Amino acid sequence: MKLTVNGEPHDHQGDGSVDALLEELEANKAHTALMLNGGVVPSAEWKTITLNENDEVEMLVFVGGG
Repeated sequence: MKLTVNGEPHDHQGDGSVDALLEELEANKAHTALMLNGGVVPSAEWKTITLNENDEVEMLVFVGGG
């Protein structure tokens, strides 16, 4: 399915869940915040939210350092 992830086209090959997309992108889920079509998606819902063709996903991965 065709998605836009962080402003770039992405062809998602997973089962259509947010969780599968994060796995596919190898995102560190513990340090990721996610918006779907402009709304924040809590991590507790990542396995149950279904993505649709042409959805827009914005991911922010927090990285520590010093």
